[in-house]
Amino acid sequence: MIYLDNGATTFPKPECVWDAVDHFNRTAAVNAGRGAYQAARDATAMIREVREQLISLCDAREQAQVILTPSVTIALNQIIQGQKWTPESVAYVSPYEHNAVLRPLKLLEKRVGIRVLELPLAADLSIDLEATKEMFRQTPPDFVSVSAVSNVTGYILPAREIFLMAKEYGAFTLLDAAQAMGLLKLCFSFLRADAITFAGHKTLYAPFGIGGFLLKNGIDLEELLAGGNGMKSLSEDMPRYMPEKMECGSMDTPAIAGLHASLKWLKTVRPKKTEDELMEYLIPKLREIPGLHLYCAPDPSLQAGVISLNLDGFRANEVGAILDKEWDIAVRAGHHCAARIHKHLKDQEFDGTVRVSISAFTTKDELDTLVKGLESIDRDMLKGISSSVLRGNC
Repeated sequence: MIYLDNGATTFPKPECVWDAVDHFNRTAAVNAGRGAYQAARDATAMIREVREQLISLCDAREQAQVILTPSVTIALNQIIQGQKWTPESVAYVSPYEHNAVLRPLKLLEKRVGIRVLELPLAADLSIDLEATKEMFRQTPPDFVSVSAVSNVTGYILPAREIFLMAKEYGAFTLLDAAQAMGLLKLCFSFLRADAITFAGHKTLYAPFGIGGFLLKNGIDLEELLAGGNGMKSLSEDMPRYMPEKMECGSMDTPAIAGLHASLKWLKTVRPKKTEDELMEYLIPKLREIPGLHLYCAPDPSLQAGVISLNLDGFRANEVGAILDKEWDIAVRAGHHCAARIHKHLKDQEFDGTVRVSISAFTTKDELDTLVKGLESIDRDMLKGISSSVLRGNC
C-alpha cells in the first residue's frame, strides 16, 4: 500500500515507537500515579519526562504546563468548554477550523448564546489580516481559535499575526496544532498563544491514545471532566492545581511511551524539510494533469505536506476508490471534518476533495505512482466498485 493519508494519522510510525510501545506493554504497563512500587514510579517518571520534552519542543520553559488527554478532541473540548462564557461572549474561528473546534463552540452557541464569527479570507483563500483587524475593532474578540495548518489544503495560517491583534482586546488565543506539532517550530511565547493543542498520532508520529495541550501559566480553566487521578483521593472535588485539575482517569501509558520515543526521534530528523521537498516535487506534476483542480496554500512558503485535488467528471470518492482499487494508494476522499473551508473551496459538485497528505516516510517514487494513477483514471475503472465504497465517508 502507498499510504498518503497522513493527515488522518501518520503511518508508518518510526520503528523506535513500535518498539517502545511493545516493550512498555510487556514490561511496565502499570497505572501511573496509583502506587508507590517501582514500576508505578517508573511510569510516573516517564510521563514527567514527556511533559518536559513537549515543553522543550515548544520553547515554553517557565511559561506553560502540559496537560495530557486521551485525544486532541478532548483537549480542545476542555479548553473551549473550560472558558467562562456569557451570552455576550464573542468567539472567532478561522474558516480552516476542524470540527473538534467548531462543534464544541456550536454547543456553546446553543446552550449559552455566544456568538461565533468567522475570520475573513482574501481572494486567494489566505486570512485577510487587514479585514481581521477591522472586524476585531468593530466586534472585539473574547476567544480566537486558529489552526496552525489546514488539514484540507496544507495552508500554514498566520497565527501569530492574528493572536497579536486579538491580544489587544484581551482575548484567549488557542492554536490547534494537531497537524503541526513536531512539524513546524512552534515557539510558545512568540506565537502569543494561551493554549496549543497537539495530537500524538499525527505529526508527532506517536500512537493513538495520547494528546493534550500546553496552557500558559496562570490561566485557569473550568473542569469539564472529573474523576480519579491518584491525587487527594479522600476529596470528592478535583484538585485545584494544574495539570491534575484537568487530568482524570487512568492514562494510556503505552501510548505515552510511544510519544516518549517519537519525541526523541524527532530530534534526529527534519520532517518539514522532507515534506517541503516532496511538495515542491509533486505540485508541478499535478498542475500538468488535464482537468485536475488543485487546492493548496496561496504561497509555496506557506505549504505543509497536505493538499487536496479533484478531477473533472468524477466525485472525490470515485477518485479515491479508483486509486485504492487500481493502484493500492490510500488517500482520503470526501469532506475532512472542516466544513467551513469546503464552502470556500466551492467543491460541492465533487462532494468534497481528494486529500493527499505525506509524511517523513513518503518517497518520490510513491508520488510518481500517484501522478500516474491520476492520469490513468477513466469511467470504466468504476466497474466492480461497490456503491457503499463510492458513497464513502462524506
